[in-house]
Amino acid sequence: MQIPRFARDDKVVRRVIWAGALALAAVVRFYAVASAHVTLISTRPTANSTLTTSPTSIRLEFSETMEPAVAHVILVSPDGRSTPLSLANDPHDAHIIMGATQNLGPGTYRVEWHVLSEDGHPVGGSYVFTVGTATAPPPTTSAALVKPAWGPSIAGAPLIPAVLRGLGVGSLATLAGLLFYLVTTKTSLESRPARVALWFSIITPVLLAGHLLTWTINAAPDYRLTADWLSSAFSTSAGRTELWRALLSLLPLWALVFARRGGLALVATVPSLVLSAAVGHSIAFQPSLSVPLKLLHLVALAGWVGGLLWLVVSDRRGVEQFAADTGRVSAIALWSVLAITISGVLQVVILVPRFADLWSPYGITVFAKVAGLGVLVAFGAYHRRTLLRLPADLDGRVALGFRASLRREITVLWLVILLGGFLGYVSPPASAVAGQPSAQDSSP
Repeated sequence: MQIPRFARDDKVVRRVIWAGALALAAVVRFYAVASAHVTLISTRPTANSTLTTSPTSIRLEFSETMEPAVAHVILVSPDGRSTPLSLANDPHDAHIIMGATQNLGPGTYRVEWHVLSEDGHPVGGSYVFTVGTATAPPPTTSAALVKPAWGPSIAGAPLIPAVLRGLGVGSLATLAGLLFYLVTTKTSLESRPARVALWFSIITPVLLAGHLLTWTINAAPDYRLTADWLSSAFSTSAGRTELWRALLSLLPLWALVFARRGGLALVATVPSLVLSAAVGHSIAFQPSLSVPLKLLHLVALAGWVGGLLWLVVSDRRGVEQFAADTGRVSAIALWSVLAITISGVLQVVILVPRFADLWSPYGITVFAKVAGLGVLVAFGAYHRRTLLRLPADLDGRVALGFRASLRREITVLWLVILLGGFLGYVSPPASAVAGQPSAQDSSP
């Protein structure tokens, strides 16, 4: 098995590598301080405690620095009345948010909280404490606690933003892969593959903008988009990353439509790909390792799905040329499968620290992706055998059936991509191991 040779002296390819390396280094350095999902470490008053006098404030300490603008704390009194607290950071510790309380009468109170983690996932919970004589705990009132995800969901993961995320990142990877083959084969921008790449350059920012919108709604404590919430959400690192990814995904479209340069369009996909590697779980768990692994995952995906689509939509150029193109794509796809497998396994090891955690919703979704990868590997083995018959395919029948089989492989690959989008919203079991509270009542 040999590493495929293609355009080793091509300036565009070198620029892509340099751009990716520089962007990755910047992102990893920026997120080097991130560590795991946000966790509620301590409270004052403490959960289930009984106080003889009214507390003067509610204090919540988290494992991350907290922005009061994206934190919401509600105090529910014994009669069921809800009072939102005005929040601020402790002047001596940015991990603590606090809100002053009025003189509280006797009874049991509930504190409901909702914050936005550094990885962009909303986290909430509640606990109770008693002043003087205990009463029955008041019911939960926060919509974020009653319904942990906006819209339809599975295992607590919102389906609409998950699907849009999978489609958006998949379209971005496909665009990058198509542009790579366009540039390295010096194909005209008037060709059919170039027209398909143009369509993907239009679809990608639309899908990523849709994900940005639905992510913002899902992250809001009451699922409403207000000017205050938008300002608060985009002041966070997760919000800025999502916003910049959507905006920068317009660059390839500009390069293809106005600059008319395929190489520039390929380079323009790099920032969005790097930012796609720096959102979600990868920035919350060992980012200095997880972000490069996820970027490798996406680059390998681009080479794989882009190559398959290239073979399907490429202009008919004779059996010999098609066989040569297929051989090159096959070699790249083989290395892509290896890279995806290795990077995927390492990411799972980071996010699933115990074997027993494989039976969690996150682990089950991983098993589904592995099953999909197995089907794709079977497709690859079948296609490599078919590749041997292409040089003798004088009437084009084998090539015609081969293209049809490639379409089926692309369909399965996109299903796996959608699973990846869903996986990004499923809470890893490592969060539970670390003691991350969920949107459930912590009272007895």
